[in-house]
Order: sequence, then C-alpha cells, then structure tokens
Amino acid sequence: MAALYELIFYSAIRNCNSKLKMRDYKNVKVPRKYRTTTGRASVKRVEAGRAGGRTGNSAAGFRKVLLNILVVVVLAGGSWLGWQAYLLLTHAGIFQISGVDVKGVRHLSEADLEGIAGMFKGQNIFRVDLEAAARRAHRNSWIKDIRIYRRLPNRISMTVVERVPDAILDTGAGKYLIDNEAVVIERLAQDGASAWPLPVVAIKDCKTEPGAPVNSEGMAEALTLLSEISARGGWGLSKVMVKANSPETLTVVYASHEFKIGSGNYAEKLRRLAEVMADVNQRGLDIAYVDLRPERQAAAMVVKKISTKSNVQGTGSRRTRQ
Repeated sequence: MAALYELIFYSAIRNCNSKLKMRDYKNVKVPRKYRTTTGRASVKRVEAGRAGGRTGNSAAGFRKVLLNILVVVVLAGGSWLGWQAYLLLTHAGIFQISGVDVKGVRHLSEADLEGIAGMFKGQNIFRVDLEAAARRAHRNSWIKDIRIYRRLPNRISMTVVERVPDAILDTGAGKYLIDNEAVVIERLAQDGASAWPLPVVAIKDCKTEPGAPVNSEGMAEALTLLSEISARGGWGLSKVMVKANSPETLTVVYASHEFKIGSGNYAEKLRRLAEVMADVNQRGLDIAYVDLRPERQAAAMVVKKISTKSNVQGTGSRRTRQ
C-alpha cells in the first residue's frame, strides 16, 4: 500500500510541473513595429521630482496670464488717451477755422467764392471735409481744377485753376464762352459778346450747357483751325468767324469774305490762301469766296476788279505760339 501511495504522489507532481512549465520566448517572432533599429533593448529614463516640474509649469502659466493682462491694460490706456486727444483737437477753439486764403482767381465773382468757402465758416479744421469742398467747387463751370489744404492752426488755403476763354460759341439760340477743350464756361448775355474779343464758332442748333463739353465734330476741327490761324499771325482773331456745322463744310468768314477750308491739312491750306490773297491784292480784284477744299488747288470767285487792294490779312508766315 505504501508503494501505491508513493506512485500516485509522484504522478501528481509530474502533472503539475507539466502545467506550470514556463514558455520559452527565445524563438518567438516580434512584429516589425515593435522592433528597435539598433537591435538592442531601449531604455526610457524617467525623471524623478514630478512635484518640482508641476511647480515650474504653474509659474510659467502665471507669467503668461500676467503678460496678457498687462497688454490689455496698455491697449485700453492707449485707446483712452487717443480718444481724449481727439476730443481736444476737434473741440479746441484754437482749431476753429478763422478764414480762407484763395489764389489764382481772375473771373470768379465774390458770390462764387462765398459759395465755395462758406462751408468752412465756424468749422473745426480737422473735421472739415476737404474732398466734399472740392467736389462742390467743381460744380462751378469756371473752375478747371482746385486744390484745398489745411494751414494749422486755423486757416484753409485754396489754389484755383480757372478755365481760359478761347472762343465764343454761337448756336443761333444763344452765345457761350468756351475754352480750348470745347468746355462751355458760361452763357453770355445778349450784348455780352462784345466784351470778349474772341473768335466765333458758329454751330447751328447745338445743344449745350455750362460745364459740359460741346459734342460736335465740327467744334473740334474749328478749334484746331483757330489754333493754326493764331500761330500764323496776320489775322485779327476777334474778327474771325468759323462756320462749323460739319468738318467737311468748315468755312472761315473774315473781312466780308468766305474761305471754304474743309477738314484737315490746315497749315497747307492757309499757305495756299496767303498766295491767293497776295495775287488778288496785286491785281486789285474783289472776290466773293475762295475754295481751298480741293487737294493742292484753290478756286476763287471773282466779283469785280477794284482800284484799291483788299484788306484781307493772313498772308504772314507761320510763327510759333509763345
């Protein structure tokens, strides 16, 4: 019996050892993502003293919050000081506009100037709208350009460039002053044209108004022709009338004579006209008109022969306009 019990005991021990035997991991394959590049075991170092690290982080966070508060205080203080400075500049009596200085005015009336400068009266020099004042000034057809600027502490300066009358437009229904850009300056009174010794451009039924350009091809050609006549010399410009209903029918009326010029090549045509008038004066002829529209030709309608020379000018050579 003792031998039987001993055999059973040793059998039980062997069974337990077989179940508790540790597995050998020597030949087990490790996945690639868990492998190290050096083939050696990696070691991670853990720093002791966690309580000290937390204290450092708390101090850094406190400094950051303090810095943000300081920035907000500075910005708020700067904004408040800026607002106080704005109130001071826009309400101080020293910056209230006391007068307006104007340069470059020749034709604008006192009423015109008052209408432009009146908006500055009693205003603060920093709050006045200079662009609005310039727009208001440009509504006056005499003003071609204007510059408005501040002169501290309390003055406004205006430099005006006025339009220069270059001719008189006669539409049949009224007469208007125009400049060399064909912009209408003002409508003249019935007897007001005599006050302006200027050439006349006649365009029948032309619709226009002060401040607006004359939209007519004939007007552009007429101004070019007048510029050439002025440059040649020998003409009394105040006695010249240009009929400009169309470029093709452009005609100069001067000293009771008509000169049919047509469109373009004005220097050459005026040169031929000078030659024709020199011959007419030499022969003592009276002419009704001269037609210069044909290329390189001139046709004169002779009325009769007279004993005195024609008083038509324009035979001078071209000169440069100063």
